[in-house]
Parts: sequence; structure tokens; C-alpha cells
Amino acid sequence: MDYLVKSTKQSNVFYTVLGTGSKILMPLQMEWQPKEDITTYELALCMQYLVRHSAVMPYEVDTNDKHLRHFKITNHN
Repeated sequence: MDYLVKSTKQSNVFYTVLGTGSKILMPLQMEWQPKEDITTYELALCMQYLVRHSAVMPYEVDTNDKHLRHFKITNHN
């Protein structure tokens, strides 16, 4: 029983150390919603996000870029 109490105290300390001062950064949620006036150039710029195998992080894109208007972008951070 004494070992269980020590184990619990150690795990609480572990969670406390991980939880202080750190924030988990969530990827962007990007939904493809092309507009009718999309150009081939904009489509080419959007292809890197359409065929991507990994999530897009907020620091990787500038949401003010004109071609990103074809995505509905939700930032959960």
C-alpha cells in the first residue's frame, strides 16, 4: 500500500511538470470549399494542402494569402 501512495505522488508530480507553462499547439482544420472563380494558378497553390499527408500547423501558413480563400480554415488554438 505504501508503494501505491508513492507511485501516485510521483505520477502527480510528473503531470504537474508537464502541465506547467506548456501549451499544446493544435493543427489547423482546413476544409476545401473552392469558389466558382478559382484560377488554375490558385488551384496549383492549393494543391500542396490538398495532397498533404500531415496536418497543417498555424505557423506554416499565412491565412491572409489570397489562394487560401478557397478553404474554410478553423484555428482551434
